[in-house]
Amino acid sequence: MTTHATPRSHRHDRPLLGLRRRPGRIALAVFRLPLQAYRHDAGHVMGHTFLKLVHVGRRTGTPHEAVAMVLRYDVATREAVICAGWGPQTDWFRNLRAGPAANVQIGTESFAPEHRFLGEDEAFDVVAEFRRAHPHRLRLICAVLGWGDLRGDDAAARAFIRSHPFVAFRPAASPGG
Repeated sequence: MTTHATPRSHRHDRPLLGLRRRPGRIALAVFRLPLQAYRHDAGHVMGHTFLKLVHVGRRTGTPHEAVAMVLRYDVATREAVICAGWGPQTDWFRNLRAGPAANVQIGTESFAPEHRFLGEDEAFDVVAEFRRAHPHRLRLICAVLGWGDLRGDDAAARAFIRSHPFVAFRPAASPGG
């Protein structure tokens, strides 16, 4: 007797949660809520907590949108720092390695950005500052995403930084300015 497995639909190829290595369906739905807010002109609700990034596909040239939690925002320079929560294979990170982002929106402000990749020491300073300013938020995201305890363990924080790239965005300098 031969049995044929029914192929799973593309919609259900991802696990329901799957937070440890790849986001599952529920995680994606929750993590896309800030993107939906930005798409419905509610960026003011996000404040400086999340930013929307429009990046360009490295092979297709097609624009894509992503949101990320802002780990540090400098009001004076208008620079926002984020990290690739699922590591260096994250599409938006790989696209930034290939070329510049098209747009960043943070709160109600939208701009053509320039970006830079942070070194380990600067990224560690960002993590240290974030864990002092937002201990509850850090505990929650570490538990949900399986990042371990980054709240006080400097060695764990440095190991995390080595496997999760940090990127800073600020408005691009205007020509001639």
